[in-house]
Amino acid sequence: MAYGITARALTVFVAAKAIAVAALLAGRWLNFTPLHPWNYLVFTDAEAGSLLAFINWDGQHYLRLALGGYPVPADPSSAFFPLLPGLIALGMFLGLGPIAAGLVVVTLASAGVLLFLKELLPREETGPSSLWLFAGFPTAFYLSAVYSEAVFLAALLGLLWGLRDPRRAGYAALCAVLLPLARAQGLWLALPLAVAWMFWRGERRALVGASAGYALGLGLYLAFFAWHYGDPFAGFVAQKVFVFGNAIPNLFDLQRFADFLLKPPSRFLDTKNSGLDKAMIALSLGALALGIRRSPDAFLAATWLCFTLLPAMIGEGGSYARHALAAWACFVVAAGPALKPALKWALVLGGFALQIYLAWNFGGNRWVG
Repeated sequence: MAYGITARALTVFVAAKAIAVAALLAGRWLNFTPLHPWNYLVFTDAEAGSLLAFINWDGQHYLRLALGGYPVPADPSSAFFPLLPGLIALGMFLGLGPIAAGLVVVTLASAGVLLFLKELLPREETGPSSLWLFAGFPTAFYLSAVYSEAVFLAALLGLLWGLRDPRRAGYAALCAVLLPLARAQGLWLALPLAVAWMFWRGERRALVGASAGYALGLGLYLAFFAWHYGDPFAGFVAQKVFVFGNAIPNLFDLQRFADFLLKPPSRFLDTKNSGLDKAMIALSLGALALGIRRSPDAFLAATWLCFTLLPAMIGEGGSYARHALAAWACFVVAAGPALKPALKWALVLGGFALQIYLAWNFGGNRWVG
């Protein structure tokens, strides 16, 4: 039975990977625009060839950091978190080229995402497996690009898996160390951990491990920037150069958030006031309302709330469609198996259709999120 479930996860992995890679490459071959030359931070379109489809936008920053380390003085690349460039640099040390190393890292991590997810889901479901529900999310193609989503989600789902059994305290600690080093969302886990301590029932060894791991990961992040720049918060300062208008006070300005949601989008795909981001905010809020009561534990519920609300409310929704993938993973774990088959099929088929369109544009050097 365990072999069959693992085979199911690997089938979803291979099929979803094939769809994403085909759409990304089709975008590069059939939909490419030479615009946005500032995207070519490390590799130009001529130098990268077809592989440019996998390294646009953030991918070029991660490759720059892997190749040359964090720049001094700090510049926009300094805003990116060190785990992925460190893993790419390790792959290069082992003899791979930089793009190949990045693709190996995200491929292995995305396989880990689905293997951990299948452990968090029931063995049998009515209708399509919720593995498809996750793999078909419109921005799941980022698991096939040199972005940090795959590494972050593998650590997040590994943490959820570790927290379900006190004997996995070591796994929970390791995954919690990695999360603050992978993405800014990893820093938000202080709140879910605090909530978990208030409502946790039973043996707390895994929660102790997760809390200690998170504290260590946060300490390593701050220590790295303190050592490299003389300022532990240099990475946060670097993030202010981006155009999304993120600011903590925005979280408490509900009128601003409502005005943003109701403001007509400038274009469907855009860096700010994007129609895609607004649609994903609406989808995430709907998923939260539908499934939050089914969340099996306080940590998952609080994590889901953070990943849904904070990126939507903290700025102008920039790249929300990509960030929503983490919130969707929480929805799939908590509520996916309980959905009616017809709804799951609609979400899977509609999600893959939009994913193909978005990957087609991303591979063509167009901004997606």
